[in-house]
Amino acid sequence: MINVDEAVLVSLCPDPVIGVDGSGIVQIFNAAAEKLLGYSSSEVIGALSITEIYPSKDAARKIKRLMYSESYGDIGSIEGYEASLSCSDGTEVPIRLSAAIIDSVEGNSIGFFHDLTERQNLEKQLHKLSVTDELTGLFNQRHFYSVMAKELDRAKRYKHPLSIICFDLDNFKKVNDSLGHLEGDRVLRTIGDLLKDTLRLTDIAVRYGGDEFMVLLPETSIKSAAKTAERIRTIFNAKCPHSIEKAGDAIVSVSMSLGVTETDGAEKPDQVVQRADLAMYESKSSGGNSTVLIKQHIGNVVQAENAKVG
Repeated sequence: MINVDEAVLVSLCPDPVIGVDGSGIVQIFNAAAEKLLGYSSSEVIGALSITEIYPSKDAARKIKRLMYSESYGDIGSIEGYEASLSCSDGTEVPIRLSAAIIDSVEGNSIGFFHDLTERQNLEKQLHKLSVTDELTGLFNQRHFYSVMAKELDRAKRYKHPLSIICFDLDNFKKVNDSLGHLEGDRVLRTIGDLLKDTLRLTDIAVRYGGDEFMVLLPETSIKSAAKTAERIRTIFNAKCPHSIEKAGDAIVSVSMSLGVTETDGAEKPDQVVQRADLAMYESKSSGGNSTVLIKQHIGNVVQAENAKVG
């Protein structure tokens, strides 16, 4: 039993408080617990087993075992154990649990549950910011190399091709110089939206830096990657006409130079990137607005079908 003063303290606690008897039936369920889990205390106290509040019986049994170990505090208590609870609507909420056995004879225990939803959402937002380019919404160079290493390993292990598209914009500096950086930013955002709409969910689109972009295409041959590159170029040409005009006068033409290569995974990331970069510069040196392919371990430059426009 808890006395009146203890009951007042439990009711005023801002965190959910749940107390159970030796058989696991809920005996204490404060207002914060009602708000978090969507149950009313009247339907829970004396009727609901604590195992029904955890996602599974195994999860509940694990917490009971931890109470009798020193893994998260002294024997008979838990301090700062992160788990989750099941709400009345079936959704799960992340929590940090601190609990103690308050009657060793009867086995009664009480737990304080701190909602971690806000913290986890903040962590997700911070992680997203750390791997995302703010302007385009694509992944950044740092994330690119992290994913690239994993995809190379996977390509090598399963003997699947991995292709990469490297591209940048022709005459982009003139866009910034003649029309201003706001117009340049608009063009870059257009590319971000274009890649998100065009690529598969398994593909990884990256703003590598400035107006240079990379696209990783797992389990994709160089021929298929070339088709994707041409689709990107074609859609870009439709969305961003070659002649960007100001006051009716054509000032600058903007287009894409794309390079495509393939790897079997038995290379370092820099080797693959360098080859894709070389293919892109081959396109640029031949006038731009084209896609150029360079195969792995082959020195000859091979142009894709319909590679050169104009």
